[in-house]
Amino acid sequence: MRRSTVIASIIVVLLLAVGLVVYQISRGGTGTVAIGVTDAPLGTASNIYLTISGIELQGEGNSTTSYYAGSVSFDLLSLVNVTKMLGSASIPAGNYTMIRFEVASAVATIAGANVTLNVPSGQEKVPVHLRVESGKRTTIV
Repeated sequence: MRRSTVIASIIVVLLLAVGLVVYQISRGGTGTVAIGVTDAPLGTASNIYLTISGIELQGEGNSTTSYYAGSVSFDLLSLVNVTKMLGSASIPAGNYTMIRFEVASAVATIAGANVTLNVPSGQEKVPVHLRVESGKRTTIV
């Protein structure tokens, strides 16, 4: 298996391992959702630089809501025991089943050399069970 494929697989696992903190919620109106990322220690890579160019939330019936349309870059491995909040947005209240991260670039530093990672489809999809309540704040890390 190619090293970049292994690292890309690690990124998928890390994003899927993102923990959820969800508060008691009901329907109607809009609520605020804050999304952040954190990481656990990793073996051979010293850095994993990610550039996220957008975040969407998928709701019931496959409806999508844009959460973040800008670009944010960070070193995933610098987030061990630290949380980087990616923003906060007002979105329609309701149930959400997926967070899609648009990955513009992914580069790992392994043994001092940068390796460009292949992220299939340019997206990382994280399944969630998220209910957003009108007038309430929900935080996902």
